[in-house]
Parts: sequence; C-alpha cells; structure tokens
Amino acid sequence: MKAHAIAVAARAATEAHWGQTRKDTTTPSIVHPERVAACVGRCGGDHVGMIAAWLHDVIEDCADGDLVVVRTLQKTDLPEEDRVAVYAIVTAMTKNPAIPDKGERLMDSARRITQAPPQAILVKLCDRTDNVNDSRNETTEFVTEYLRLTDRLIGALSEGAISHGYSDAHERLKSAQAEAGRAIEGRGP
Repeated sequence: MKAHAIAVAARAATEAHWGQTRKDTTTPSIVHPERVAACVGRCGGDHVGMIAAWLHDVIEDCADGDLVVVRTLQKTDLPEEDRVAVYAIVTAMTKNPAIPDKGERLMDSARRITQAPPQAILVKLCDRTDNVNDSRNETTEFVTEYLRLTDRLIGALSEGAISHGYSDAHERLKSAQAEAGRAIEGRGP
C-alpha cells in the first residue's frame, strides 16, 4: 500500500514537471523531487514524508498544481489521515507569491512548516540541502544571499528538527551550507 502510494506520487510529479528544467536549463526538474524523497527516506522519513517530497514543488511550479496534488492523493490507497498530512506538508512548503521579499517569504514558509505535520521539517531540510548543493554553480552574489537565507532557515527549523529526530537532515544542511560557503570563498571577488 505505502510503496504503491509513493509510486503514484512519483509518476504524478514526473508528469507535472514534464519539460521543466533546473536553473542550469539542462537537468530535468524531476531530479530534484527524486533526490529530496531519497534524502527523506535516508533521514528517517516514512511514506508520508516521501510522498510529500515527490509533490513538494507541484503547486508552486506546475499548472493546476493544487488540483494535481489533490487528485494524486485521491489515487493513492492511503488512509485519509495520511493524505491530509501529505497535503498539509506540501501546502506548508509552497511559497506565498504575495510576499515579495525572499527572506520574508522564506520565514513565512518556515513558520507554516513548523505548524504542519512534523515531517514537513524533514522535507524542507532535504529540499534546501539539495538546492544548496545545486546553487554552487550560480553567481557568487546569488549563492551568498541564498546561504544567508539558508542560515535563517536553519535557525527557524533547528528546534523542531532536533525534537522530532531529524538531526541527521539538519546536520546535512549545515554541512552543505558550509561547503557551499567555502566554494564561493575560493572563487574570490
């Protein structure tokens, strides 16, 4: 039942992100949710977290994304409480486009994540880790700002990460952030 539901979410995310690429314009977007879902699984998440990881960017990045998530969850054979939890995690992670400032938008999302089911914290830590790892090829200015905002996110999610047993994911993000920081220091001005 759980493996089937994860497969349903993976297929739906793959279809929803079809034709989209990461910022490098060559890597298919679906690679990101796939890596986030794998990280969630390695760091103690269960089927709810892994399904949320597969779907976490659908509302934000895809046409009719909310409808895609709802229909996907209806296709699973999960209990209602699991479907509600996945939807709560995905919507908590979805940025509010009405907030123009990136820092404020991130802190709004962090607040909603801490109020969502606990695995929202895990999914966000894995999501940000993957994004930090991908950001190393961006401009120094972009990476510097991204790492500054990542530091704020780490602070906002730290207590919840530790209390819910997601210390490994928390440490992975801190390590990725430090490594990216060292990489941009090596680039020079």
